[in-house]
Amino acid sequence: MAALNFDTAMNNARSIIRGEAVGSPRLLVITILALCCWVGVSFLNSQANSASMTLGTQENRYRTLLGLAAEYSELAPLKNNNNRNNNVDVPAVFAHVSEELQLGTRVNRIAPDGRNQSVEINRLYADELAELERRLAAEGVYFKSAELRALPAGYERLFTISAIIGPLN
Repeated sequence: MAALNFDTAMNNARSIIRGEAVGSPRLLVITILALCCWVGVSFLNSQANSASMTLGTQENRYRTLLGLAAEYSELAPLKNNNNRNNNVDVPAVFAHVSEELQLGTRVNRIAPDGRNQSVEINRLYADELAELERRLAAEGVYFKSAELRALPAGYERLFTISAIIGPLN
């Protein structure tokens, strides 16, 4: 009986070393390597999908920006109105337009900046901002530079604008 047990033990040891027995270290190592490969491929696939979605989003934003730039360039004032624009009273025009649009306490700052005015207006809806730009331009006052910040407000956005406004020249 002792020989039989020894032979059985030797056969079991050989099958474990060859990786034939369930639970053998070789089988366990192969299983772990296969699992690591599967996790790695899944991770790389999710990263590729994320990068693809980000690229698509950036392309859409770029197209939107190009469209807005084209619309803005169409709205550019004609250069032949220079004589009228040189004599514009920028603070008076801004005060008049902001009063008409009922901006009131949303005008946070008005400060002189040479011939121009530095203004900051909070909590503007997109249509109010467009109307402000349109009315100022009709009076000969234009945005020289602006920093626009958008904050979500339900389904719309509220804008805060810090700008330098002044005559065209």
